Amino acid sequence: MTGVKIVVALGLVIAAVLIQSTVFQYIRPFGFAPELGLLTVIAISRYLDAEQAMFVAFTGGFLQDLLGGSPLGLWAIVFTIVAFVTVKVRAREVAGPPAVAIGVLGLTVIGLVTYMILGTLFGLGIIGRPGVMWDMLIPAIYNLVLALPVFWLVRIAIRPQERSMIR
Repeated sequence: MTGVKIVVALGLVIAAVLIQSTVFQYIRPFGFAPELGLLTVIAISRYLDAEQAMFVAFTGGFLQDLLGGSPLGLWAIVFTIVAFVTVKVRAREVAGPPAVAIGVLGLTVIGLVTYMILGTLFGLGIIGRPGVMWDMLIPAIYNLVLALPVFWLVRIAIRPQERSMIR
């Protein structure tokens, strides 16, 4: 059953990265797009074991690097770090939608700040750009809005026996 969970989780992350790199390249409300791959990694990391979550996160991030044009390994590192933090804090979180919302917002910001810092170190000069705060906050808010359907889909796909919305 564990192998099936990994395959399903990989499928979900791959689908999210593909949607992000195709659909959200053209549909960008207010000039920004959600970080759907990152959000899916957060959702999946809640339900998988630590090693499985790191594997799925790294694979999804590597695919995003290949499709997105960023330096190879940058998104892979970010996705893996976010999955690691999610695994570490999931046992400590308070149950309920407000805690999940704060967690999604915080983990997305952590991921985007990590991307900005590492991207600057990789030579992309992200931190020096004007409006860099908006580049972090607006996608985090979009992820917050998309959290409920993404978490619902991940829960149905990975744990079909649990039918409640958010735990």
